[in-house]
Amino acid sequence: MRVTQYRIDGLGHLSTLIADEGAGTAAIVDPRRDVDVYLEAAASAGLRISHVVETHLHNDYVSGGRDLAALTGATHVIGAGAELAHEHRPVRHGEAFEVGTIGFRTLDTPGHTPEHVSYAVSDMSRADEPFLLLTGGSLLVGAVGRTDLLGADRARAYAGDMYHSLHDVLLPHEESVMVYPTHGAGSLCSTGISSTPWSTIGYERRHDPLLRPMEVDAFARALLAGQPTVPRYFARMRPMNQAGPPLLGGVVPEVLPLSGDGLEGPLGRGALIVDARSPHDHAREAIPGSLSIPAGSSFGTWLGWVVDPDRPIILLVESRADLDDLARQALRIGFDQFVGYIDGGIDAWRRAGRPVEAGTVLTVETLAARLTAGGPEAPFVIDVRQPSEYEAGHVPGSTHIGAGELPEMLDRLPRDRPIATICASGYRSSVAASMLRAAGFEDVVTVASGVPTWEAHGFPVAYGPAAENVEWPLRTAAAGEGHSH
Repeated sequence: MRVTQYRIDGLGHLSTLIADEGAGTAAIVDPRRDVDVYLEAAASAGLRISHVVETHLHNDYVSGGRDLAALTGATHVIGAGAELAHEHRPVRHGEAFEVGTIGFRTLDTPGHTPEHVSYAVSDMSRADEPFLLLTGGSLLVGAVGRTDLLGADRARAYAGDMYHSLHDVLLPHEESVMVYPTHGAGSLCSTGISSTPWSTIGYERRHDPLLRPMEVDAFARALLAGQPTVPRYFARMRPMNQAGPPLLGGVVPEVLPLSGDGLEGPLGRGALIVDARSPHDHAREAIPGSLSIPAGSSFGTWLGWVVDPDRPIILLVESRADLDDLARQALRIGFDQFVGYIDGGIDAWRRAGRPVEAGTVLTVETLAARLTAGGPEAPFVIDVRQPSEYEAGHVPGSTHIGAGELPEMLDRLPRDRPIATICASGYRSSVAASMLRAAGFEDVVTVASGVPTWEAHGFPVAYGPAAENVEWPLRTAAAGEGHSH
């Protein structure tokens, strides 16, 4: 038997290949959309993918289930409550199926989503007793899947369902049974997920804080507290997965080079230039109106968070080697094809006589000096991190607006003074600053390194949540708030 996990860092997504190597058959559990990784793994091991198995309708990425089943002829298995609009095998609690000598038994485990199921996996050549649980978005490693993704009005009821799924269905298994979830560290489908991709029932029972003895109401409060903000693209994923995403045929579309007239057409039709270079390079020299979303594991999340999925996109990259990864990340959140990329990069753009603009990056020392001096040089500081990060420590007087929520707040921001964006490393502050500049804010800077560096330099830090029910624009950025040291 072979069990292999595949991880996508930015999405915190885990998928699993389970194979009976003797029979030459395999199942893929909760596959990513770019399915070539599974096809290549199966081909190299001489395996036939007979089943595509899913635990729920995913909110955080486009499933590769339909594509993989179409390419391999595999049976697409999912809980009956998913009601997929394309060919599949719906399964209900207690129903079983086999992949060679590997037995899968369906377990209803609603909570993360109402149709959620898990699977108890057994080696039928030895015993019916399960040795592994595929827990999807229910029991995670060090955490539990959040229950508010389908709306705050349902979150408490779904938390009750989750409590019973955990304590009545999953935790009664033997302590040695392995736990293989679909959401890992970095996923926005919960908070506090361990970086370890799998665990055991016994270990989680002893060390997962949400599995400690508590009443249902206490569990719900603990589960729902401090969950991260949900990206906008999440709202599109569930209906897309239910209807069936467009088939890709296992091929990641090539991102084509654009220059001259090839650029003029898309730009004339309102294409957005997404600058995937580093925050430093974007701040030093940028194309006016471009949006900074640096290449890296978070590119897809931020693309889906702040860009209209129907708007044509032109990429600006430092290296063509980045293009395949960027295309894959876009596919995973439902952006099927870029218009292309600027051939020759920023240098070619400039040589063609097209406009560029220079930005500014502040060090934390310069920011502190300007805030201390006050006056017209003191910027309005926007902390664009998650609420939990802001509460754990922020620049005194800074205003909290998550980078993903910034477009909705533009009309409440001051245009008569400098604005500085700050995060933890410079990534999100670059995204935020570029959105502000594209919206016509003229004096916008990013703070290099972010709040951890600010704190490391010994500058004052305030704690606690953002102030509520205050009139905007807020008091001067140099004014204190909360408790600081």
